[in-house]
Formats: sequence, C-alpha cells, structure tokens
Amino acid sequence: MDAAGRLFAAKGFEEANVREICRAAGVNIAAVRHHFGSKEGLYRAVVVRSHKGFLEQEPFPKFEAGDDPAVALERAIEQMLRIMLVRRGAHPYAGQLISRELRSPTAVLDELVENVMKPLRCELERIVAALLGGANSPRLRGQCANFVIGLCVFHDLGKEALKRFGYPPPERAADVPKLAGLITKFALSGIVGFAARG
Repeated sequence: MDAAGRLFAAKGFEEANVREICRAAGVNIAAVRHHFGSKEGLYRAVVVRSHKGFLEQEPFPKFEAGDDPAVALERAIEQMLRIMLVRRGAHPYAGQLISRELRSPTAVLDELVENVMKPLRCELERIVAALLGGANSPRLRGQCANFVIGLCVFHDLGKEALKRFGYPPPERAADVPKLAGLITKFALSGIVGFAARG
C-alpha cells in the first residue's frame, strides 16, 4: 500500500499502473487482485486509509451540550489545521493524494466524503448552529461551515503562495494554536454578525 500511495500521489490514479506498483513493492501482480480486487480497490484502500488514520490517531472533538461554542470552534479549527499542515504535511503521500482527488475526482471521493469528511463537517455545523442561535438555517449553517473549512484548506493548498507573501503556515504542532486563534476570531466575527442580523 505504501508503494501504491507514493505512485498514485506522484502520477495520479490514471497514470500509475499496477505492474509498476507491484515492482516497487516487490510483490507479485496477483497480490493486488487477491487483497484489493482491482487497481480501483487498491486506490480506494490507500486514499481512505491514509485519511481515516489521521482521525483514528486524534479523534475530532465532540461538541457536547453545555460546551462553549466559541471554544469548540477554536478546537475544531486547530484540529483541522493540525491534520492538514502537520500530520498530512509529514505523511509521505497523503497531501498529494487528496489534492489530486479534489482536482480530478474518482469514485473514491464519495467514500472519502462519507467516511472521513462528513463526520467532521457535521460536528462543525453543530458548533456553527449554536453560534448562529435564532439565525440558524440549514443554508446559512452550511455556508458558514464552508467558510471555516475554506480558511483552513487555503493554508494547506496555498502554502507555497503564502510563503512567498511572507505568511508561511505553521509546520510544527506547537505553532498551530496561534493560527487557529486568528482564524477563529475572523470566523466568529462573521458568524456572530450573521446571528446579530437574524
């Protein structure tokens, strides 16, 4: 799977071939069919496993009744940034895989959304709903969640441009809370502004 992950990340799903993957892994080509059924099955296992692993190592914080939603939002943002910038950044191929999958989606994106992204997004929407209070509606809640996720994702996908602008995103876990705090303040201003307008 590691050999497959590296080749899928470097070449993309279409260009990477099973023979090359097996040669790099030092296994017989029949191993792919036996363990994964097909190239698609191997790709699915590599992409979903690499991203599920991040959440298994550090489960997304649950928003419980009585929790301060502003604190919960900051914790959620901090974890998203830690996964994207530190854990995925240190992984040998997970960042390239997700970038390729988002730009040129395969059927695996549906599974990735359902099993990895959706649980995080649902928790984030619960936090946003609490912040919106009476202004909460499915559309506004969803858009606010999109804005928060977008702020985090940009620091991952746009990191090379941000470095050139003089705002390099953190690469160490110890540096993530500062950025998380700034994004939280920015996001809270917008969400609270929507709530105030009703």
